[in-house]
Amino acid sequence: MAQFIYGKNVVIARIKENNDIDTLYLTKENKEKFSSSLRNVNYEVASKSKLDTLARTTYHQGFVAKIKEYPYYELAEVLNSLKGKENPLLLMLDGIKDPHNFGAILRTCDAIGVDGVIIDKDRSCPLNSTVARTSTGAIETVKVIKVSNLTNTIQKLKKEGYWIVAAEADEAKDYRDIDYKIPLVVVVGSEGEGISRLVRENSDFRVKIPMIGSVNSLNVSIATALILYEVYNNRFPI
Repeated sequence: MAQFIYGKNVVIARIKENNDIDTLYLTKENKEKFSSSLRNVNYEVASKSKLDTLARTTYHQGFVAKIKEYPYYELAEVLNSLKGKENPLLLMLDGIKDPHNFGAILRTCDAIGVDGVIIDKDRSCPLNSTVARTSTGAIETVKVIKVSNLTNTIQKLKKEGYWIVAAEADEAKDYRDIDYKIPLVVVVGSEGEGISRLVRENSDFRVKIPMIGSVNSLNVSIATALILYEVYNNRFPI
């Protein structure tokens, strides 16, 4: 089933990284300004009202593209591509259903160089146009793997030599006290429910971000960014 993505960065990244655009709809001004990027793209100049209708929003910057369903990667495919790489890094999302958080997380993953993001097919937000827009193009560069069972996936990853680090609020070590120079899977859960019991019980380490404020809570995309950057700093110290 075809779907639409919108926004300049998202559409241009889609063209450059994986041009599976069926039809690009854009304003006359954008056609003239970005003509060099449209050589191999089937496009149609459209009115703003048509773009508003296709995107179901006015925040499209004059770019709306009709594409096929977002592709997902197979776990085995990603693991095979990482064989021989020193200390690969994967991220597992347990119950992240907000597309804005998902998109922001993908943006961080692109910046850090995360090798793949694993989501549950029934308990996570799917790839969609909101995720694409929030990720500002990172949806095209980060490999997203959709699996049917996170616990079974963890067992497979352990057999491949990966260590599982779960972000928890209670009974966990300070996230700065872990040596991350290992093949690693970082697991984060939703702000409301956290990490599911079986996933938590099958993790090797549990880490938390210390907080001294009254709210004692962080947005999941911010918490994920802090942990991933600590992994990066641990592996590549200044």
